[in-house]
Amino acid sequence: MDSHSTDNSTNRRRFLAGGAAIAGTVTASVLGSPAVAAESGPAQSTADSGPLRLTHGVVTGDVTSTSAMVWARGSREGSMHVLYGSDETQVAVQKGLQSETVTLTAERDFIGQVTLPDLEPGTRYFYMVRLEGENTTVRRPIATFVTAPEKDDKSDVHFVWSGDTGSGFQNPTPYPTFASMLAENPEFFIFNGDTIYGDVATAASGRATSREMYWAKYKEMREDPYLQTLASRVPFIVNWDDHEVTNGFRGPSEPLMPIGREAFHDYWPISSGPEQIYRSIRWGRELEVFVVDGRQYASPLDAPDGPDKILFGAEQRKWLVDSMRRSKATWKVIVTSSPISIIRSAPPVDDYVAYEHEFGLLMDEFQKIKAKNVVWLTADVHWAQAIEYPRYGMWEFVGCPIGSSQRTKAEPLSPTFGPEERFLALNGRYYGSVSISSRKKTMTVDLKRQSGESIYSVEIPAR
Repeated sequence: MDSHSTDNSTNRRRFLAGGAAIAGTVTASVLGSPAVAAESGPAQSTADSGPLRLTHGVVTGDVTSTSAMVWARGSREGSMHVLYGSDETQVAVQKGLQSETVTLTAERDFIGQVTLPDLEPGTRYFYMVRLEGENTTVRRPIATFVTAPEKDDKSDVHFVWSGDTGSGFQNPTPYPTFASMLAENPEFFIFNGDTIYGDVATAASGRATSREMYWAKYKEMREDPYLQTLASRVPFIVNWDDHEVTNGFRGPSEPLMPIGREAFHDYWPISSGPEQIYRSIRWGRELEVFVVDGRQYASPLDAPDGPDKILFGAEQRKWLVDSMRRSKATWKVIVTSSPISIIRSAPPVDDYVAYEHEFGLLMDEFQKIKAKNVVWLTADVHWAQAIEYPRYGMWEFVGCPIGSSQRTKAEPLSPTFGPEERFLALNGRYYGSVSISSRKKTMTVDLKRQSGESIYSVEIPAR
């Protein structure tokens, strides 16, 4: 395979003349005063009156072959634990295993997250969240998930992905996409960014400028009954994009980033820690999922592209390359919220095209380690698209939005990495569905309407 040239200024200039100048106006227009990120004291949530109760369902996150994280929220101060096991009847009568007990506090919006350890691979588990002081005769709905197979298990894999909910500011919930994805009975769902629109005024609050306001946006989105049902039956792998903070944000120069990141970790069970988002999850012999963070480490969008402009940053890029080198999985799926080659003409020109130098370094490293069967799953642009990169033997698929605005205008592709468009669907809401056959050594990717109707399908053989 040909080596990528990091001197890509000619290709980029062909499409982006004046783009940096346009993008440079974005930060000033959306931030307002830098003081908006400053808080006078610790974040506090207001307790509801009455008995302690669950308020927004449950979420299972970052399930592995031996562990799972469980998220829940109470109505006021108290404590919670999880009853769980592989026997649904035992869980229903409140017997079986019990997790650690965690305290629900106003400082964290009465949220509890616990890890269920020492699980058996490839096993269906059932669980019930219990809150302190509840009447134990009350039958609580039982949630479920399946753990990942062991690393050498050659089981087939089926999962779904999408992003860009909209938080009700453009389209009322419930969102049919969540119900359609659940009907497929996937092993997990990849929620690929813009899980809220924190920077847009909604019924919950105005544009978020505090941790409490971000919390309000998450609670608003979690009222969707289809989402609650999906989250109780299917584990989530969650990434973030810009609207978890503010439109088009990149990097630590954004004053709202720290509190937006805190709220994101508050409301999603993520195994990588309180600040880090990038991580990988292995799913048997056939698949490893790599979630990458193209937001919090990035240089300002309007900085000149070149050696000093950062997208992932050296540490994350080294982690990704080293992890890809070590991975024995047949398929390597990279989850990134923004597309690789799509050039958006309307500001903000907010995509990886503005960071092609560093992305080129990553492609060079992939070629050096002979990375095979690499598939990128993206969202953010509000349409469905399939793009092949023959030079690198990889594919990119876009599947969204769940609830946000529908786009009616196609955008060009930067030629730098040799993309070839195979499919594009506009003016609709979409999601993606992936099925991996261990016997055939293939990955089949379907792009679907929110109704579940397939509009494009491709079977990719493993190399």
